[in-house]
Amino acid sequence: MASLETEQVERIVRDWAHSVSTGDRKGILKHHAADLLMFDFPDVFEGINAYDGTWDFFYANPRGPITYEPSDLRITAGENVAFVTCKMHCDGTSAGPLEFRLTVGLEKRNDQWLITHEHHSVPTIEERFINP
Repeated sequence: MASLETEQVERIVRDWAHSVSTGDRKGILKHHAADLLMFDFPDVFEGINAYDGTWDFFYANPRGPITYEPSDLRITAGENVAFVTCKMHCDGTSAGPLEFRLTVGLEKRNDQWLITHEHHSVPTIEERFINP
């Protein structure tokens, strides 16, 4: 049985992905901390304003309905810190189609879970040959 913390964290990640799919910028930012750190191949973004600006490119050239769907979620959640990994499928935007890996770190601050770290990555060429 999943803990309450695990369920809350999973809901945040799924709601965030849904907000991305629907273009809801307020929803995208809703659970991100003001001091967020994001690694987005190969760039680094610090702070909520820099993070918000990354979505301008994402939505710049729509190519149909947006899909931003997590799969294979793995969540470890304690009382005040949580860690999520998953695979993401992205399509319909300037960034897609794209399959990538997502790692998210969350902290509970003032009884609210906030995403404080977000990391997007793609397999290296070597990984694609080893694990097709």
